[in-house]
Amino acid sequence: MVRKDVLLWSAQISETKMACPSPWKDMADAFFECSICLDLFKEPKLLPCLHRFCKQCLEPILEGQAGTFECPLCKDVCKIPNDRIDGFKTDFHMKSMLQFVQLQKTFENNEERECIGCEEKLKVTAYCFICKEFLCVQCYQFHLTKKIFVKHQKHVLALNDLEGKSLTQEKLASLMEVPRCHIHPEHMAQLCCCTCGNLPVCVTCTYDEHKGHELRDVRKVANDEREHLKEILEELVKRKDTVFNIVDKIKRVNNDVLSIVAETKVKWKTQYEDQTRKLRNKKEEENREFDRFKTVLEESTRHKIRELETEMEEKIRKIRDEYDRMIKIKIRQSKKKEDTKRNEIENRELKIDETINRLDAVMNERNKTIEEQQQRKLRETQNLSDLCNQWVNKFENVSTISSSVLESYNHWTDTQCIPDIRAAIEPLVEDIMKDFPEIESLSDITMDDLPILCIDSVHISDNVESVVDVDVIKAKWFWLTGITSTGSGNIVISGSLLLDQSFITVINRQGHQISHNKIDCKRGSGFPFRYCAALSRDKIASVCESNQVGVYNIQDGSFTQNNITSLFDDINTVDSKNATCITTDTLRGHIIVGTSRNSGLLFIFDEEFNFIRALKLPEVIKWSRDILYHKGILLICDEESRCAYAVTLDTSKTEAELLYELPKPDIDGLTWYPSSICKDRAGFVYILWSDRQLGSGNDMITQYSQDGQQLLTTKRTEDRVGCMTTLMTEEGEKLLVATSYAGKMFCYGLMPE
Repeated sequence: MVRKDVLLWSAQISETKMACPSPWKDMADAFFECSICLDLFKEPKLLPCLHRFCKQCLEPILEGQAGTFECPLCKDVCKIPNDRIDGFKTDFHMKSMLQFVQLQKTFENNEERECIGCEEKLKVTAYCFICKEFLCVQCYQFHLTKKIFVKHQKHVLALNDLEGKSLTQEKLASLMEVPRCHIHPEHMAQLCCCTCGNLPVCVTCTYDEHKGHELRDVRKVANDEREHLKEILEELVKRKDTVFNIVDKIKRVNNDVLSIVAETKVKWKTQYEDQTRKLRNKKEEENREFDRFKTVLEESTRHKIRELETEMEEKIRKIRDEYDRMIKIKIRQSKKKEDTKRNEIENRELKIDETINRLDAVMNERNKTIEEQQQRKLRETQNLSDLCNQWVNKFENVSTISSSVLESYNHWTDTQCIPDIRAAIEPLVEDIMKDFPEIESLSDITMDDLPILCIDSVHISDNVESVVDVDVIKAKWFWLTGITSTGSGNIVISGSLLLDQSFITVINRQGHQISHNKIDCKRGSGFPFRYCAALSRDKIASVCESNQVGVYNIQDGSFTQNNITSLFDDINTVDSKNATCITTDTLRGHIIVGTSRNSGLLFIFDEEFNFIRALKLPEVIKWSRDILYHKGILLICDEESRCAYAVTLDTSKTEAELLYELPKPDIDGLTWYPSSICKDRAGFVYILWSDRQLGSGNDMITQYSQDGQQLLTTKRTEDRVGCMTTLMTEEGEKLLVATSYAGKMFCYGLMPE
């Protein structure tokens, strides 16, 4: 999660704005140590990310690297200069800081050093920045009084300057010798060449190597660089709240993920306990029925036996054997009936046990899947947290270096260092200003209700319960081709609007528009029919025949999409190559897209449109009109063969296997085309059939068993309907059947038995 270091930003930023006489004395020793050798820097080289390393430590890292390498601290990718290690700038500011720190420790510890003047090893009194050596008391006075050292006198640091705590960074900078010309080291630098990265140059260079370049006084260049650095630091300070907001969002999302998962598990547990309780009660009732039957049967048998025995005693002994035979027959018949009933009850109990086992398996799979979703969401939030931590680390590094540079007030050092600091800050500001709209959606976890396995059958209401008028579909050129329901109880419809536009519209149960989205499509592709399927509680997956796969967010109305035309490149067919239908595996977040005539493929994506697999269908399937993911398999309405099939769906394989064909309706001797497929909560499957293609003739609904292999019910419906879905309401689950362009939806009740 996000480090507590973020809370220190405000204080650190404030510290960079004000100078103090000696900021280096409060810095941790680690600031002056190389992170590789863990010793004080020796010939420190500065990388573009502002991290520095000893030259000899950096050289092994560059060995074998071509072009770029990663910074050992922040992992930023750095470009390797043409002249390798020597192409990186020497950090003169760090060298000057190290020199000051070492001088300060030498003076404070009263160390004995060899004097440059008398060559005696004595306690040091002063240090000459021209001689670059220590001085004893007498040689220090000699330095100050003799004309031969007149140029040295302004560059001598005495012990009393440190003891009086009067030495500032600005004064220290004035003590140091002016740098030499980078081309003529025998000359002192007199100007700064801005054209060549603020290099120190002498007067001779202005007529030679640096002729025509922008040459300025070093003080003015340093002051300008300081002002630029202060401005960009102020901009960085303004952006710090962005990181705090991201941190807060991540905390809220993590809390939402944990809360949603906990609530879902509680709800599933309640549903599981309710269904298992009903199943166990049903099992106990079957046992009681058998006991009642056995009691009645035994009593009846005893009564019959008593009657026969009485009759036998009254008759002559010669027929006793016959009655004994009859008694044995009755006993055998009774035992046979008992065994038959026992087998019947045991079979029913076995089915109940199988149902409980399936419910256990569903519960375990759901728990496993939602835990996987939880871990995936938490990993995504962790990645964002790690990104924020990288920003924090970079900011701390920038703040520390900027503070020390600004307070040193060394003109030559500033002209060399500040441009690199600004170059490192600018991408950091851009990163912090980035928006992360997907943070809020990380709490979007699929939590469908458990399937109702304890229901033996579902009855479709004999008549239409209600007819809903959808005003938006009545407009000219609207053609509805897709419908699905949302976890919030609304309905999503999609289809073609014009020759170059499709639409996604959210309506309530009364048919009133909540939101309406027009989507431009590729011209020349005919009517851009659009299809849809629920992906999660608030997200809808959609595909258009112009080969655009998208995800629509019902909450904020956002819509993202990706063109998948390139996936058809290897398909050799003269027919059009289009996406024609869509379904989803909501627990895994997979989007499955079916294709047009003779393509013979399914395309599988994740929620971010990352391509997972192209799945080749069996040759018998020519044209996927509609598809449904159901209990780990795929049900396909094939318009070309006028059949519905079940195939395997294994993302680790490249080909699907044909499992079985769903029974076709045989009514009025007509040829029926399957056009739409859906399922209810209990797992029963429904297919919409038409006696003409594109749903423009007589229409009927067929209901199938939960495995799709038994045709249970056939029901006539209104003509010219094109698609259907199920919808949960307060009164129970409903079946919605929509017309293609008349703007009507017919509602049927689904009553469990």
